[in-house]
Amino acid sequence: MAQPNPASQPIDNQLQQSPQAKGTVDSKRLPEQQSEVEHIRNSDIYCPVQRDEALFKWFDKQRDARCSGYIKALNGADLQKACQFYRMKEARRRGGLQAIPMPVVYAEVKQYGAPTDLFLSILTTLGHPLAGVGSLRDLRSRTSGTLKAYGVKLLILGNAHYLPYKSFNELVEIVRHLKVAVIPAGSLYLDEILNRQSRRYADIYNTFLDSHEFVSFSKKETVQLVASWEEQVLVPLERQLNLASIPGFCNFLYNKCNGQAEPLYDCLRQIAIYLLENPNTQLNSSSLDLILATRRSPINASQLRA
Repeated sequence: MAQPNPASQPIDNQLQQSPQAKGTVDSKRLPEQQSEVEHIRNSDIYCPVQRDEALFKWFDKQRDARCSGYIKALNGADLQKACQFYRMKEARRRGGLQAIPMPVVYAEVKQYGAPTDLFLSILTTLGHPLAGVGSLRDLRSRTSGTLKAYGVKLLILGNAHYLPYKSFNELVEIVRHLKVAVIPAGSLYLDEILNRQSRRYADIYNTFLDSHEFVSFSKKETVQLVASWEEQVLVPLERQLNLASIPGFCNFLYNKCNGQAEPLYDCLRQIAIYLLENPNTQLNSSSLDLILATRRSPINASQLRA
């Protein structure tokens, strides 16, 4: 009887029959080692530095003066974490729940879409039980009423570069009628959107006159970020590498990440896992080049302005 040709079988069947698919643990690693790799892989930390403190002071100023504006950043992931941290820092809590009034709200736009997507993001963040129910008119009224009832003074909107023209007009109306400082936050492209000086964009331009650039961290702050990452990620594994004290290590990583925290953490995860599997490796320029051989540096702001 002829044997079936494996190549003719559906790919799902081939994967199910594959020895590698029968277990989630990498066969090259011991279970304890795989657990440590998963811990490193799933790590997600935040360490505020000078640029973050400058952003928080700007937020305070905009909220106190009830002035709207916008934030632009080269690395959206860095900015999102900073905005979330500020929201949590300003939150009043009663037990495990955030209490009302809620002076600062941070909502993230998830995709390019219509004003309904904008209101859905805000209502979902506020925990409204009817966030996705009703027409655009219903969502607009519900958002306005909830922001007012919650005593919101500063509304920050992440990924604002996704917002279309109609959604920015909805934000203009929130600013006018609710007396709330609204801060769209997004990529450098947000600068192009909100600097359009045309009849169509006149109201939008004149609403978001203040701006703040969330810049890269400085080279000297790399030591602080690396030490913080090791403290939060490796110390719980009882692995102390003292990475920040290795001569030239932080300068090498700064050049690899161009002052952006999330690319820095990418590099640190790669290095930590490599050292876990190759414990006798001495970290120097040659070994770092080997570990990060396939990785290129992210774009920096000077390249985009050139």
